[in-house]
Amino acid sequence: MRSRPLLLVALSAALVAGCGGDDEEPAAPAKPAGGGDIVAVTIKDILFKPENVTARVGQTVRWTNEDSVEHDVKAESGASFASKRLSEGDTYEQKITKAGRIDYVCTIHPGQKGSISGVIED
Repeated sequence: MRSRPLLLVALSAALVAGCGGDDEEPAAPAKPAGGGDIVAVTIKDILFKPENVTARVGQTVRWTNEDSVEHDVKAESGASFASKRLSEGDTYEQKITKAGRIDYVCTIHPGQKGSISGVIED
């Protein structure tokens, strides 16, 4: 009977080790590349995810609405763009044309904000 608790401890340890634990390095954020590469932003849970992204001049930022409610994307500073209302599954794309920081908001949910930072020339 004593071997069962030891077996359970051994199995638990093996499961934890198999999950990667703290040995795995965290995934590095995607580095923007020049040209027509896409920088993806998801709209989910009334948030822009990630809230802050980095892009290069010439790249395109694509917002995808994964919420069941409508959203939009409107630049507040650093650029001038505005999407139509995006239903679930809709996307909006904006090509970055100049260096600088761009702050944007969902005008339907004014607390939902994001930014494109570190916008640099290629």
